Amino acid sequence: MDAIDIGGILIGLALVAYGVLRLLKRSFIKSRCVSQVAGTIIKMHGTDGFGDKQKWGTHTYTIKFKYLADGVEYVKNRLVTKRQYIAIGKHDNFTVFFNPLKPKLYYVNEIKFRMIFTLSLIAIGAVLFWVFI
Repeated sequence: MDAIDIGGILIGLALVAYGVLRLLKRSFIKSRCVSQVAGTIIKMHGTDGFGDKQKWGTHTYTIKFKYLADGVEYVKNRLVTKRQYIAIGKHDNFTVFFNPLKPKLYYVNEIKFRMIFTLSLIAIGAVLFWVFI
């Protein structure tokens, strides 16, 4: 085994581990976040990639929102995809699910988990591992 084989195996294992950890984190968050409240959009921002600091052709979408849990207001910023940006922009209010024991831990149905991306990482990692082993 040479350095390229070892590198391919390590990269493959890293991709599989990262993908599996993303799936486990999602499952953990969804199982713990059982309380729900209304979330309100504070600010939505999208760049078209033609600004001074942006590379040509890049797009960045961020959403700033707030929710009230147990009398405390939480303000969150999220980097989202264009599809998520459009989906959540159609709503004035949306549902935020949060963990009653740790209200900072939350998820929003309209901000979807990128399952295809995660499964692709796992598949690419498995193929790299298999090819270089």
